[in-house]
Amino acid sequence: MEFILGLLIGIIILGVLVLVFSKRFSKHKSEEQSVVLLEKIRNVSKMITVEGDFSEIMHFEDVKGVLLNLVISKKKAIVLANAKVMIGFDMKKIRLRSIPERKKLVVEYFPEPEILSIETDIQYYDVKHGYFNKFAASDLSNLNKKVRTNIEEKIPESDLLTSATSKALETVKIIEQMVSTFGWKLDYKGLKFEEKRKIEQK
Repeated sequence: MEFILGLLIGIIILGVLVLVFSKRFSKHKSEEQSVVLLEKIRNVSKMITVEGDFSEIMHFEDVKGVLLNLVISKKKAIVLANAKVMIGFDMKKIRLRSIPERKKLVVEYFPEPEILSIETDIQYYDVKHGYFNKFAASDLSNLNKKVRTNIEEKIPESDLLTSATSKALETVKIIEQMVSTFGWKLDYKGLKFEEKRKIEQK
């Protein structure tokens, strides 16, 4: 009788120990998954959602006076630039909060779209050097910067940023699919994507 009682007590104690350690292991595993998920999302870094093409034509002319301005030396060129602009989201700016015990990631903040990259193809035509006023490497570098600045100024006038904003929900859905492969859920109810879309459409 004492043997059976001791055996039962031993089984109960063993069951309690297994339960405690399994919960701790499960919690530790969930916390590890949480860290892995957050790192995977951040490692995506930047997600391009919209691309746009721009063209820019510049007529460059520089006049230099030499010999007390008695002699005028002029250099000029026509600059043709084609640019591909990529708009999207910097994933490192997303604020996420993990709830390991419920296997849930909560999106607390999602960034606004931004210019991720501008790729330019610049060609020069009708380049004419002045005898005392020739093109230098610094001139070409300054022209490249000027072209890029002009294109950046055109972007807000286009619908690229608006289009990227409308694709924010699609971007979150991609993250949701990534998270679901780990058996987790993504909570983004607080982002109000639908309300933002309705405001933009008015």
